[in-house]
Amino acid sequence: MNMDEYITKNYNSLRNKVKAVTKNHQNSDDLFNDLLTTLYTKPKEYQEDLIKKNKVENWIMASAKLQFASRTSPFYYKYKKFNHDTSDIYENTLTTDDEYIDFSQDIVNFIKSELELYYTVYQRTLTTEHLIYNKSYSEIGREYKVNRKYISETITPVKEELFKKVKELWNI
Repeated sequence: MNMDEYITKNYNSLRNKVKAVTKNHQNSDDLFNDLLTTLYTKPKEYQEDLIKKNKVENWIMASAKLQFASRTSPFYYKYKKFNHDTSDIYENTLTTDDEYIDFSQDIVNFIKSELELYYTVYQRTLTTEHLIYNKSYSEIGREYKVNRKYISETITPVKEELFKKVKELWNI
């Protein structure tokens, strides 16, 4: 039996299994077709070996699971990443009559002013790098030649206190 005969005979079963793996995602048929295309591009010996060992179903299921769950797979970039539901349920509920005030810049300015008033230069510098300039602990550590544990011990209490004040002032 060659791959064409096997797929023809087991098409619906394989398709339903891919749908089960993807929880009936709207692009599960596309994924199934992509997997079949990939399988057909494999060498004939490989295909025959899969059929002989009765592993075609396993190969398709494993590939479907990996492709569907991965954020680096061809399936993700082809279908999932750009998939947006356009139904009315998901439309923006903010109308022109709703008042929307963006406090983000006020909060950033408040944090900057609090850091200038209350904390040591080192705490202020590390916390500013992390909160204002969005640097990770690793980036800060490389720049200031300090280990991540020390950075965490320095920034965490300051961050917690600042967030507490922000939550109180802006009722967040």
